[in-house]
Parts: sequence; structure tokens; C-alpha cells
Amino acid sequence: MARIIIVEDDLGQREELVSLLTHTGHDVRAVDDSLALKYCLSRFTPEICLLDYSLPGEDGAMIAGCLRERYGSSVGLVMLTARKMSADRVAARRAGADSYLVKPVDFVELLALIDNLLGRLGMPVAPKPDAWLLLPGRAELAPPGAALNVSLTGWELLLMQAIAGAPNQQIDREELVRALGKNPVAYDHRALEASISRLRRKLPLLEDGRSPLQAMRGMGYRFVRPLVTGH
Repeated sequence: MARIIIVEDDLGQREELVSLLTHTGHDVRAVDDSLALKYCLSRFTPEICLLDYSLPGEDGAMIAGCLRERYGSSVGLVMLTARKMSADRVAARRAGADSYLVKPVDFVELLALIDNLLGRLGMPVAPKPDAWLLLPGRAELAPPGAALNVSLTGWELLLMQAIAGAPNQQIDREELVRALGKNPVAYDHRALEASISRLRRKLPLLEDGRSPLQAMRGMGYRFVRPLVTGH
């Protein structure tokens, strides 16, 4: 587990990163500018900082320079930005950033990068988290520790998104039918069962031999491992 501060002024992206990193076992704080960061640092000492480049007030490169001066090599600095120009990369590196990831960030790559930074900084790397990563933009589901992602059909992606967004990742059959854009009253629920069955066959089994997508008698379905939505 790492102590991580996120500096990102886009609320949606900030919440997405917090959700991902919290579900994968890290201790996370998030702020939207350099002023809020200074207050946070008075109460929380980070091991890794994720910095947006384009921020109100001091930009990410300026913040990276201040953090490097304050903490030296004891903190890992990662720039997350939509800016692709080589000059921006150079400026970030000169300011002390360890890595530079272009948005939209590949969350699997980010998690691997955090592990690498922790190892390089001589900090213990947390055991592999049990969170599964849903990637709607790619129509894929990334099981933890798996070499290959699971490709999803359009309907399977809709089902997984509905489950991921449901309280406790548990959802009844009628809500799943609505997620497919169908009327629960007129829809043949056997078609839903067939879609769920095909999806379950695609998913790697858990250590105990069960599917992570479980039927809840009289209630619907539940995904029994943490499920985080990325890009």
C-alpha cells in the first residue's frame, strides 16, 4: 500500500483516480490545486504524487519542482496530462517527475508504474489487489494479475457497467434488463440468463473455483470482487 496524493482539477477524473487507487489498497488523498496541496501536506506525507500538468495557479511542473526540493528522492512523482509535446515532457522531467503518462491514462499501466516506483524507492509493494478493472472504452475487463483482458460484447459491457454502478455491485434482473434498453415486462428473461451464462464462461474463476459473477437467489446478480471502472 502506498500513501498517494492526487492533484487534479477535473472533478470526474479526480474521483475516478481516487476510486481506482482506494479499491486497489492505497491510502489516497486528492486536491484540486497547489494551495489545497500545501494544506494536505501539512497533515499527510505522501510516497507518490500524481500531478495534472495544467492546473490553476502553479502548474504540475512547478509543483513537481517544489515537491522534489521538499522531499528529495523519497517521493515518486508521476505527471498525468493531456499535453503530448516533447517540450512539456522535458519540462516535467527537469522539474523532477519520474514518469509522464498521457491522458486518457491506462489504469493497468498506472498501477504497474506505482508498484515499480515503490520498489525503486525501497518501499514494500502491496500484494496484488483483488480489484477487477472494467475498461468501457476498450470493451474489456481486466482481471487482477491476468496477462490478457477479457473482451466483452456490447451487451456484456452494458451488463458489467450496470453491475459496477449498482450498490454493493448487486443488481436485480429487472435493472439488468433496463440496462440493455429493454422493457422488463415484455422482455424474455431467458435471453438475459443466456447472456449472463455466456459472460460467466468468459470470466476466469476465483481461487476457490467460483465465478466472480454470482447469482443471488431471488435477487439477481452480484460481482463478488471489487470492480473499478476506468476508461
